[in-house]
Amino acid sequence: MRMRLSSRRSFAWAFVVAASLSSLPACGPSLSQIEQGKAITTKEPALDDFFKSVVALRSEVDRAEGDRKAARAELMKTLGLAETAEASAALEAAAKKAKTLDEAGTALHLELTPDAKLIVLVQKRGKSSEDPEALAKAVEQSVKASLDVARRMGDLEQRARFLDTKRTELSTTPAAKSGDAPRELEGARVVLADLRGRATTEAGLASSFVVGLAMALETGAADTALAKFTGKTPRPRPGGGGGGGAPAGASPAPKPKPSDDFEP
Repeated sequence: MRMRLSSRRSFAWAFVVAASLSSLPACGPSLSQIEQGKAITTKEPALDDFFKSVVALRSEVDRAEGDRKAARAELMKTLGLAETAEASAALEAAAKKAKTLDEAGTALHLELTPDAKLIVLVQKRGKSSEDPEALAKAVEQSVKASLDVARRMGDLEQRARFLDTKRTELSTTPAAKSGDAPRELEGARVVLADLRGRATTEAGLASSFVVGLAMALETGAADTALAKFTGKTPRPRPGGGGGGGAPAGASPAPKPKPSDDFEP
């Protein structure tokens, strides 16, 4: 009986010791202040300005994901999706809407330069529950905002490179060799490398969404719109509801003229 009680006490004591040890702070090296998002203050203005610039840059990159998702929020609503839906879901929904419109005789083409614009070309009148004009408005807003995010992220990536060059220069000054400066400058190197990578990734995600959207919405309006102004017969599209070229054996179509059916 004593042995059993003693064993239980030993086990309980071991459990308490283990729990106490697990609550102790880690023994590994702690992060520098700059890695925690804080800028230290030194007696050297150049160093202080540098650390503040790194923290400010980090704050801007931290907002990138939210800005990227906000850029497609209105489009998500128009597509009947939750604002938190993934980008891939938006592309799938956009492709389905484009197909429905195409079958009803409305072709789409997304122009990206010089300004984002969704060309809506009504080739024949058909009944559809989809509103191409509402889709065009949401698409154009989303594309412009997404491209703006991509441009800003490109600028931030360049700023990170500039600051890293500045860090190298500051590391050779006498002020950089005293106090916490060496540790903080090394921490800044780590932070800037991370920010460059994140900015590049965010720019790529924003740009790829725009390209994917252009592909999802494309139903041949580009060729037909061009034909309206050049008089050239558009290339036939297999399986498309809007059609394009003349049927085999048919007489050549007369030279088309610009009409009110073209709705940019």
